Amino acid sequence: MLGALLLLLTATTQAQQSTRVAFGCCMDHSSRQDVWDAVNHAQPEVFVFLGNTLDVEADDMDDLLDAYEVFNRFRGPRVLRRGSAVMSVWNKNDYSISGHAGKTNPQRYAVRNHFLTFWREPATSERLFQEHGIAKSVIFGNEPQRVQVVVLDGRWNRDELEQVGWMERQTRRFNADLGPYQPNRAGDLLGDKQWQWLKEQLQKPAEVRILLSATPVLAPANGYDSWSMFPKEQDRLKSVLQELQPSGLILGVGDRLFGEFSNDDDYLSYPLWQVTAGSINLGSDTPYSSVYRDGQAYEESRYGQIEVIWKEQPELVLTLRDVDGRPLDSRRLTLSELQSN
Repeated sequence: MLGALLLLLTATTQAQQSTRVAFGCCMDHSSRQDVWDAVNHAQPEVFVFLGNTLDVEADDMDDLLDAYEVFNRFRGPRVLRRGSAVMSVWNKNDYSISGHAGKTNPQRYAVRNHFLTFWREPATSERLFQEHGIAKSVIFGNEPQRVQVVVLDGRWNRDELEQVGWMERQTRRFNADLGPYQPNRAGDLLGDKQWQWLKEQLQKPAEVRILLSATPVLAPANGYDSWSMFPKEQDRLKSVLQELQPSGLILGVGDRLFGEFSNDDDYLSYPLWQVTAGSINLGSDTPYSSVYRDGQAYEESRYGQIEVIWKEQPELVLTLRDVDGRPLDSRRLTLSELQSN
């Protein structure tokens, strides 16, 4: 009888075990960041900053250094580091110098050194020396409860996006469905070496894979920064995923001041889901129309979370959360749904 009770308790404990990966982006580094109370209370195993953690247009390194000094005064992110594994990648605002937002940035090595120092990257980390930028991959947990977190670098080898003409920009200002950029049909985002690195990472054994990008992958080519504005790179990602058919893959993305769920059937033999986090404290934008959106968009979304519930039939719970950590919307998927045919 005691043995049966122990077995029941063990099964109950296993059913409650989970791995939580949360992520957010787009922050005014000098203003209140109320969301950290909720995030730190939830204690996700992993939190990923998906870029634009500084709200600054830096003319030189001093501007970036000053912004980081202000950011470092806030207690919430420091507490986060004590309770969760923290990963980070940059986007336009915390990478650019004098308008150089990609591989033409003349001070990108200096930006990288300070970025990784600020985020406490270990001195032995490959990110300090990689030729393909600061992409990073970590596997959390042991078999059969492994979650691979892959963070892409879409700035280091990025080609520029050109804006539409001045008159067209003025027209688009009054249309939330259209952004200021025109597609770069031959442009690069990752570069060949990061593509090779990504293929290697996706072939490592893991039950769940969370692929994180500072800019959305599933988005219309509507003039806002996304993978769809680099169609060559978007097609290459489709080719890589169709070739490798990695199981248990979910996308987490930033660079939008609203949260949403999206999915598409063209990348894998099972639906590819994307969670867009929303803004940590920058307010919101009017959501544009998207054929990929599942349900509605949430202007009050402050971060996204992907929780893997480890039970006999593992489940993934995708959630958009508000400033108090309350779920705005969620999707529940079984891990068996995210397997190649």
